[in-house]
Amino acid sequence: MKKFVKFVVRSAWLVALFSLVIACEEHIDPKPPATQPPAQIIPVAQAKQMFDSYSDRRVPIIKSFEEKVDSTQEFHPTRYGEYDYETVKNYMAFIESEAALAKVKIGGLRFYFTNYPDAASFDNGTPVKYPRQNSFILVPTTEIDGKQQGFITRTTDDGGRTIVSVKDWLQEQPIPIQDQNEGTDTPKQIGALQKGNYVGSMKPQLLFINPVTGIASPVQIGSDVSLILNEINLRPPPPDQETDFDD
Repeated sequence: MKKFVKFVVRSAWLVALFSLVIACEEHIDPKPPATQPPAQIIPVAQAKQMFDSYSDRRVPIIKSFEEKVDSTQEFHPTRYGEYDYETVKNYMAFIESEAALAKVKIGGLRFYFTNYPDAASFDNGTPVKYPRQNSFILVPTTEIDGKQQGFITRTTDDGGRTIVSVKDWLQEQPIPIQDQNEGTDTPKQIGALQKGNYVGSMKPQLLFINPVTGIASPVQIGSDVSLILNEINLRPPPPDQETDFDD
C-alpha cells in the first residue's frame, strides 16, 4: 500500500511538472519568421548620396522660388514627412478591406509628390496644415482595362463596394463653363454623375457590416470612399527639421 501511495504521489508530481512545462511553452512568444529583404532595399551610403543630391539640386531651387513669391520671410523646404507605424498598419488593413469588398486585388502603392497650396484652406474647406511645403500622397492601384491604375471605392445599394479609377472620378466632377455662360460658374456634370447618382445628404443610408473586419457602420449608397493617404507629420517643422542624414 505504501508503495502504491508513493507511486501515485510521484506520478502526480510528474504530471504537474509536465503541465507546467507545456504551459510555459505555450506562452513563449514565437520567434519572428525568417524573411528575405526586398530587392528594393538599398545601402545606407546610397541613401545618403541620394539625400545629398536632393539637397544640392532641388532644395536651393525650391528655396529661391518660394522666397521670390514671399520675400518677407526665409523659406525652409521640407526634407521629410512621417507616419507612426500604427497608422501605416491601419492604412494597409483599410485598403485591403475595401479592395476585398470590391473583389479586386491591390497591385501597388503609388507615391505622388505634392505641394500644399499657398492658402489657409483647401477648396473643400479643410485647413492647409503646411502652406507651400512639399508633401506626398499614397494611392493604391489595381488592374483596370489591362493596366494598373489608382482607384477609390464607391458604396453600392447592398453595402458592398465597386471601384472607381481616380481618372474616372476626376472626369465625373463639376466643371465651371465660364466661357459658355458669359462668366457664370454653372457647373457641368459629365461621366457617372449624369446617371442619376444621389447628391449630398439626400443619399439613402443603410447599416452595413463589413464581412472582412466585422465592424458595423452606416453607409450612404453611392458615397465615395477615398483610399488616398496624406496628412503626414512634418517633424519637427522647418526650419528646425533635423534629419537622419545630416552631416
